[in-house]
Amino acid sequence: MLSFTKKISAFLFGSVLLFTVACQKPLAPEYKGFDNLQIGKLSMQESHFSTSLKFYNPNSFGIQLKKAEMDIFVNDKLADHYLLDSTIYISKLDTFYIPVSIKINLNNVFSNALQALISKEVKIRLAGYAKLKKGAVGFRVPLLYEETEKLDDLLNQ
Repeated sequence: MLSFTKKISAFLFGSVLLFTVACQKPLAPEYKGFDNLQIGKLSMQESHFSTSLKFYNPNSFGIQLKKAEMDIFVNDKLADHYLLDSTIYISKLDTFYIPVSIKINLNNVFSNALQALISKEVKIRLAGYAKLKKGAVGFRVPLLYEETEKLDDLLNQ
């Protein structure tokens, strides 16, 4: 028969272990690219684009995305600022999409149009944060993603 102190010790150890696992800070969603790029208005002064940013939840538990705020850079130049201020429920170990509509001044982004045409690539970077919630506990995680896309691939989506 276990002594009272051993029972208490086992209970405390189990409680601490359960609390540690249950309150594990969520990992940041993994950026997986974007789907369904649509071009609305196209001009050098102001162009309208919409797409769905594709992310993967690497956590073994569901989370809520309460808010996301990010700067969108194209070729290392600020193209737009994006704010999502609504709740999205995200299943565990699952892919999810965030709809995005942005306005870009192409004159600023492609200050050297000849260079953009010659390279045939565009560098896209997202920098910001997301507020995630698991149960009653909220977390703020950084969003930092960067990739280079071929212009042909972007225009043929």
